Amino acid sequence: MKLDIFESIQILRRLSHYNVIVSASEKTAIPLAMLLSLTKRSIPHVVISHHLSSKNKNLLFRLWPLYKSFSEIICVSKAQAEFAVEELKIPPSKVHFIYDKVDHQFFRPMDEEPEDYILAVGQEQRDYKTLQKALAGTRIKLIIVASSHWSTYRLPIIGEKNTKIVKNIPYHELRSLYAKARLVVIPLNNVYYAAGANSILEAMAMGKLVIVTKTPGIKEYVVDGETGLFVNSLDPESLRGKILEVWDDKDTLTRIGSNARQAVEKQMNLPNYVEKISRIVEKVVQENK
Repeated sequence: MKLDIFESIQILRRLSHYNVIVSASEKTAIPLAMLLSLTKRSIPHVVISHHLSSKNKNLLFRLWPLYKSFSEIICVSKAQAEFAVEELKIPPSKVHFIYDKVDHQFFRPMDEEPEDYILAVGQEQRDYKTLQKALAGTRIKLIIVASSHWSTYRLPIIGEKNTKIVKNIPYHELRSLYAKARLVVIPLNNVYYAAGANSILEAMAMGKLVIVTKTPGIKEYVVDGETGLFVNSLDPESLRGKILEVWDDKDTLTRIGSNARQAVEKQMNLPNYVEKISRIVEKVVQENK
């Protein structure tokens, strides 16, 4: 569990300048809550939570239930929202699920002729072994973009001649890879938080058909057969079947990709995300006047 204690100390020093604090993750929220408790100070605190159910946080919360000081908790996964209510016993009125976001003005459909490769993006909790097993013997090229400024997850990838691994590329290059991909696959470990959300939403915003491992943490992001395709975890045969089924099916690639883009435009985009968080923050400010 990585905590940003230095940033929390800086916030504490300037506490009188704020009416409310919004923490973008537990990395800042937890040490700030610790400092507020130790110094016997308080301020309305809205927390955007990503993984409340992690083992380390669970242990900490049992010893020191810091989450009780959070004014409102925003979860980007329904599984995490349910955990907050059912396991941590946080009142449902204080827990909110909202979809994660993507900049759908930047990640947008582009006039590019699809090339013969699958794109897989991300590092956190990815299961690239299953994807590579699914592609074994197909001669389909796989490009994996696996780098993260935040994740410490160690990524096992099998060396294959049809697999190209790319790291630390600019966003405009990533967008170009999405645009030229025949389809996108996001293979995930079976986790209870929204690992993969950013990559899934980027692919959807680009109007690409995305095949995703159905996990408890991500299941609400895709409507199977409409805005994407789900496969079960650790099932290379099923994944292989899905890929081959749509590989040459231009109508399905176009239909599902278009539906995915519409879903992003409707609700899973940056302006909607900001608006929903702003409403929650305004509510907290009004309640604490």
